Amino acid sequence: MRNIGYELINTKMTFWNNIKLDLKSQIYLFLILLIGLIVRFLTFSQVIEPDRIVFLETDPYYHMWRVFSYIETFPETFFFDSFINYPYGVVVGWPPLFDQIIALISLIMGFGNPGTHLVEIIGALIPVILGIFSIISVYYIAKEIFNERIGLYSSLLLAVMPAHAQISFLGFTDHHIAEVLVSVLAYLFFIKSIKKDSYLFSILSGIMIGLSFLTWIGAPIFIGIILSYIVIQFVLDKKSNVNSNYLLKTGMISFLTAFVTIIFFYLWTPWQKDIQAGTLSYFQPVFVFLCAIIVLFLGITSRIMKDQKWFLFPSIILVMFVSFFLILVYSFPSFYYNLINGIGYLLRDAPVLKQIVEAQPLFYTYDGIFLGWQFFSNPVWYSFAFSFYFAIIGFFLLLYYHRTGIDKGRLFLVIWTLIVLVLALFQRRFTYTLAVNVAILSGFFIDEITFNMSNIYNSRALNLKSGHIALFILMVLCIPNSVMAYNMAQSPPKPSDDWYDSLIWLRENTPDPGKTPQYGIMTWWDYGNWILYISKRPVVANNFQIGGEEAARFFIEPDEALANKIMDMRKARYVVVDRRMGLNKFMQNGQPVLKGTFMTILSFADKNFETYLDKYNLPDDNYFQTMYARMHVFDGNGLNNYRIIYESKETHYNLFDRPTGNIKIFEYVKGAKITGKASPNGTAFISGKIITNQERIFDYSQEAKADEKGYFEFTVPYSVESPYETRLLNGYNLRYDNSNISMDVSENDVLNGNIIKVNL
Repeated sequence: MRNIGYELINTKMTFWNNIKLDLKSQIYLFLILLIGLIVRFLTFSQVIEPDRIVFLETDPYYHMWRVFSYIETFPETFFFDSFINYPYGVVVGWPPLFDQIIALISLIMGFGNPGTHLVEIIGALIPVILGIFSIISVYYIAKEIFNERIGLYSSLLLAVMPAHAQISFLGFTDHHIAEVLVSVLAYLFFIKSIKKDSYLFSILSGIMIGLSFLTWIGAPIFIGIILSYIVIQFVLDKKSNVNSNYLLKTGMISFLTAFVTIIFFYLWTPWQKDIQAGTLSYFQPVFVFLCAIIVLFLGITSRIMKDQKWFLFPSIILVMFVSFFLILVYSFPSFYYNLINGIGYLLRDAPVLKQIVEAQPLFYTYDGIFLGWQFFSNPVWYSFAFSFYFAIIGFFLLLYYHRTGIDKGRLFLVIWTLIVLVLALFQRRFTYTLAVNVAILSGFFIDEITFNMSNIYNSRALNLKSGHIALFILMVLCIPNSVMAYNMAQSPPKPSDDWYDSLIWLRENTPDPGKTPQYGIMTWWDYGNWILYISKRPVVANNFQIGGEEAARFFIEPDEALANKIMDMRKARYVVVDRRMGLNKFMQNGQPVLKGTFMTILSFADKNFETYLDKYNLPDDNYFQTMYARMHVFDGNGLNNYRIIYESKETHYNLFDRPTGNIKIFEYVKGAKITGKASPNGTAFISGKIITNQERIFDYSQEAKADEKGYFEFTVPYSVESPYETRLLNGYNLRYDNSNISMDVSENDVLNGNIIKVNL
């Protein structure tokens, strides 16, 4: 029997010898990492502002929301959040490890009591640090699969590749870069393990697989890549009459180590005690354990069939997998449906994904328009530039060169690439996972074409060195990638100053909701995470799209009374709207074109966009009667229970070419009830001047039809005693026939719905 302790010590020495670099390689890798660092700090001016840290996009704001929550209760964490999908709350599917790491580092750096600025600086830096480590990991995995030159080429390409830079920019505090790092490390250690038949690398691979489950809920795809390789390698070994004990050992140790890693994590963090693929639950450890059982079955079957024809072995495997799925379907339906739904989500088989830009197919738009022919304006170009096409050529070259047999590491690369390519084709968001493969295969292509071209030119006495050719190709690939990474960094998606100032105002001028929130904010889900983190207010809908259907129904509702029922059901007190949520007119090729989120809002509410347009394809009355239009376009004029309390500094011209604020905040109030008696069936009018915090003045008015006895009633939301800068200027003017009455309404009347009786 082999001495396992001796082998672990020997493998450890080999491990350190493998990661040691000679001086020349150290210099090259240092320069590559320096380039990668510079690229990732291109967002510095966008993120580091004199008085605040501005994170990029939207999901980082929820990560930072969790980081501060974890700091308060560390090491305890939560998976139920009462501040989103208000008032019901929701179980958050994101595994907490990424946020826990930021919280732990913050606590250490802040000596147990870190300030807000320190935590935000650490949060902004984490993606950069993980991005640099992932570049190093790609160097080592490319070197392990091919050679050191390809390792250097691949790491340089990844350092400037927009698809990778985007998820590791300073300020993009999202778990995607952690997914990339732990998956590449898992693959690196796994490849080393199968090539060296090593216990240590098997254990390291298993730890990384386990950590991947604790980083991203879609991590089963990582283990699926490894399991797919194991199955195919078993078959190839059987065909070549090669002993597969190394596969059995590596697979079992890796998967069981991952199982133990997950279970250890479950000892001190919340998880759901049922089968749920969308959050940490029994699903993850059971999935990993089943993978270990599959490997064991493959190993036993391979030994039993050692004297049988090789082609019988894949037939047995096929029967095994069919039987396995039938058992899942009929004996463990919950696990089966969670597994299928998880795969479907990755392959864009979920209605909510149809409305998310990053979840669209790689070469198609929302409307199914093919983008492949738009070479310089499709997602592939923006993510990889020429590298994608070089990688495709490199992939087929790799297959051609190994058409009669393939090395273990290179077979793994082929399987890995095919699976992540399928993911990226279905959802363009997965270009960040494909970026590693594109970099490695492009590096392989450079190495091959350099070798072949140098031989050709040297045979013609041109004395063109391979280094010159490689440098030229690297420039062709790196320059456009660097330019696009720079462009991305100069205008990244983030809350504008206008949004940031508006949300700070919301935080400072609305009641503290408390630990158990007492009210929520109604807005479109695009802005939910920003409001949650910047304003510290609970939201009906956030970027998980939960609550999006109710938000959509509210904003398209033409009946204020029905809209109020949605607000009451959701216990919402404030409404936040902006210009982008509506329909805005732009000129394109001399023709007016409508753009805006309103089309997505209609889709969520299952409404047809065409019914909101007139014969000229411009917004019609159906649009202008929606709650959104009545609030943003008409400033809430005529509404009974909603008053504008803030508008932002940034102005734009609305569909009627009138200047108005970009962002508007409304308060939902009971409204003062003004009743009176006048001539039967007559019409009464009430009006007033409203001045906003930007000193813009607009008219507020209503009209009411008296009944047969002459009674009429108004409900008005403004008072002359408003605590906000936006207020009623000089009271209301009430008129009927030739009578005019000036009247004041108190703030108490508005908030409590008091009745004010008027005799005309």
